[in-house]
Amino acid sequence: MAGVALTFISLALWMYLDIGRAAEQDVKPATPVAVDIVQEQPEYLVSRTFAGRLRASNVADLGFELPGRISRVFVDAGDRVGRGTPLARIDTDELASQESELSAVLKEAEALLVQTSARYDRLEKLAPDFASVQQLDDARAARDSARARVDQASGALRRLGTNQRNSLLVAPFSGEIVSRSADTGAVVGAGQTVFRLNGGGSMEADVGIPTRFRDQIVLGSEYMITNGERESVAVAERVVDDVNPLTNTITVRFVLPESNGFVASETVRISLQETLLAKGMWVRNSALVESLRGLWAVYVVSPQSQSDNRGTEHVAGIVKRQDVEILHSEADRSFVRGALSSGSMVIRNSPFRFVPGQRVSVKQSTVFNHHQKRPAAGDGISSR
Repeated sequence: MAGVALTFISLALWMYLDIGRAAEQDVKPATPVAVDIVQEQPEYLVSRTFAGRLRASNVADLGFELPGRISRVFVDAGDRVGRGTPLARIDTDELASQESELSAVLKEAEALLVQTSARYDRLEKLAPDFASVQQLDDARAARDSARARVDQASGALRRLGTNQRNSLLVAPFSGEIVSRSADTGAVVGAGQTVFRLNGGGSMEADVGIPTRFRDQIVLGSEYMITNGERESVAVAERVVDDVNPLTNTITVRFVLPESNGFVASETVRISLQETLLAKGMWVRNSALVESLRGLWAVYVVSPQSQSDNRGTEHVAGIVKRQDVEILHSEADRSFVRGALSSGSMVIRNSPFRFVPGQRVSVKQSTVFNHHQKRPAAGDGISSR
């Protein structure tokens, strides 16, 4: 009997130890995770972008001051010209005919003036004995009329000379011919654009911004301006505080000291920061997973202190799912509100391998976005 009892006790002990080992094998080790300790913020910053069209600050549309037919074109688009360089000429044949006609009129008026002046001088010597007052008055009027005709013909000739000089279109300053809109033989009107001349140098853009951003514009300060491919520093030169009633914006002129590869007429943009009052927290976009009814969710760790086999205490816990609403999203982070509280440990990367109640071990933790403001294109970067 003693041997049977001993055998039974040994068998029971073996089964107990085997069950214990199986239980230990069934307990899965805690999954190591990295977490962000989020902090509640009373507000957040968003970047607003405003557009304008770039133009050269020294550009002119050139045309003739009088109508006519273009007889010759001396330059083309892309040519560099200096101040006073001939650009085009209009036909002056009609002006030459007018000059001959007016010259004849002037000679006739001058001859008449000589005749009437001589007659007046004779009558003046004969008066009052041999010439009446009426005769003297008539002679004086004829002389003055002839003098007026001389002045009129002389003025017409001077205007004709001005028109002849204006028949040659010249560059008012040095620069590059950007475009040409008329060819030889074309009939153009007075003031019609024939060439566009770009004098180079600085470029400028007028940008409309809402009135609530007026305080952010400091004249003389530098801002970053971009066309989508490159950026450049631009200086706020002028603010037109007249509010556009349609867009509720004011106009700010930004000047680029150098072209820096920008091209006139292209669209450029500037960004300004706006503070929005709303309580929430910044989380990584990689921590967000889709939830129901248009909401999103994050996985947080409900902490429990544990010790490993060496007696070192570390943070472990179970996973909980918290629904959040995204108020603002950026390239790598989002501002959310929901059931989160300051100090919550949000798992940085939340693929769908996490489930509520899962045991995890926190191996790395950081305070995420303690300073929420970050530089953005459009912030004033210095002051002159």
